[in-house]
Amino acid sequence: MINAERLKREMQTISTFGALPQGGMSRLAFSQEEAQARAYIKTLMQALGMNIREDAIGNIFGRIEGELPLPSIAIGSHLDSVPLGGFYDGTLGVMCGLEAIRTIKENGISHKRPLELIIFSCEESSRFNMATVGSKVMAGKLSKEALSLLKDKEGVSLYEAAKAFGCAVETIESAKLSPDTFYAYLELHIEQGPVLENKGIPVGIVTGIAAPIRYELTLQGRADHSGATPMNMRSDALACAAEIILHVEKIAKEEAGETTVATVGFANATPGVLNVIPGSVRMGIDIRDIDAKALEKAAVLIEKGIEEIAQKRGLIYTLKELTHDTPVSLDKKIIETLEEEAKKLQIPTLELPSGAGHDAMHMPYVATHTGMVFVPCKEGISHNIAEEVNMDDVICATEVITKTLITLANEG
Repeated sequence: MINAERLKREMQTISTFGALPQGGMSRLAFSQEEAQARAYIKTLMQALGMNIREDAIGNIFGRIEGELPLPSIAIGSHLDSVPLGGFYDGTLGVMCGLEAIRTIKENGISHKRPLELIIFSCEESSRFNMATVGSKVMAGKLSKEALSLLKDKEGVSLYEAAKAFGCAVETIESAKLSPDTFYAYLELHIEQGPVLENKGIPVGIVTGIAAPIRYELTLQGRADHSGATPMNMRSDALACAAEIILHVEKIAKEEAGETTVATVGFANATPGVLNVIPGSVRMGIDIRDIDAKALEKAAVLIEKGIEEIAQKRGLIYTLKELTHDTPVSLDKKIIETLEEEAKKLQIPTLELPSGAGHDAMHMPYVATHTGMVFVPCKEGISHNIAEEVNMDDVICATEVITKTLITLANEG
């Protein structure tokens, strides 16, 4: 039903924006490369006759009216990437969503409800240490003040970056949507894990999305000469950080829940030279789980351990919570509809949870029904230039979401 060759061709084109010589791409939020990708997708949306608007944080909405003035069916994802990332994380969902809506329109298929494509702003946390910014703003979870506090490595705040990008962030409250703005929201994404490929299943139907709790931890010791300071007279911030890193790992592996994961993603020591005892360390801690109780348990235990380790070593610490999200169970109605449409198409599916966060986790605040589809990725590799998909799987998944959009768009 869909135009597979067109989808492949347009994926190749949009992948040139931010492409790297060694493969993969870097397309950070609010960058020139993202602006180029956004401009390209807008030309495709305009050619389809979509009514296009942008909100105060830069989320793009492309809409085709339905036969009745009912809440719309939306589908979408994001275009920004991590540094040295792959071509498919986020972008694939945008392009497949566009192809699904275009297929419906080109074939003259009736739909009572409007259809919308959403390109979310700043989904990746790579630049500002907060993920899913666009959907959080849409759900009313982020204020102007919060955007000003989030800063990149150069000290540029998210507020400043968005404003320089052309977003009307001074009116950020206008981007908040009311509950049930959308009748349903769908998102297609690569799995970012190995399950579907290992089982030989082309389409995954997501049952729930894990949520993160994230911290920035600063440890303040004392910088001293590495040769002249006895071991029992040191206040080594990096040694303290090492103990905390192992503590974080131990909590996730042994004491929280079966699905808990925790990562210390960076530990930056100052002054960072060979012959000086590190006087301070800034580090990032990321805890995730699909079980809300286990997630909270892990956070409490990790916080307690940080306090005990820093106190034992005589260091001052500051723990700043960056993100505190709640795991989300996705809509059974959407799960069943996706499975039914896949069965009609004779496409095998598998139900599975998402360990990674996605914009879909915030859409239940503004959509009556929310669902998500996964496409296998080679060896489960993602956030990496080696990220790769099988286009046959992509085509299967796009056919499933197209049929699902048609079914949902014709519900009263």
